[in-house]
Amino acid sequence: LLSLPPEVRSVREAELVRRLFKMGLLESEAGTVDEILGLTVEDLLQRRLQTIVYRKGFARSIHEARQLIVHGHIAIAGRRVTAPGYLVSREEESLIDIAPGSPLAERIKEWQAQLAQEEGGEEVPEAQNPPGA
Repeated sequence: LLSLPPEVRSVREAELVRRLFKMGLLESEAGTVDEILGLTVEDLLQRRLQTIVYRKGFARSIHEARQLIVHGHIAIAGRRVTAPGYLVSREEESLIDIAPGSPLAERIKEWQAQLAQEEGGEEVPEAQNPPGA
């Protein structure tokens, strides 16, 4: 990219920045080559479905997030995704939900409520912990 003629470089750079923004790897569409070169492997790993499912509170651990995905309990826009390494785009991130018909739907919602309550600083009584916690 850096060795291309300036007119070609600017077009390719804009395309690359737009793609990386849609993937959620850049904060704005006004990104620069320096920001692109500053991306790390960890930045890419943060876009994996497994990581996002854990961060959103669908699972209590990263390992449990992987199990929920592999066993078909997670969907993106109503479509089951069973690949933990699926790279989630910026627009798909808000569409991640429990798969329709999942037998764990109620339990996952309880975990999310518990997580939200804990993050709010309130202590969760032992009686409200989900089974197996």
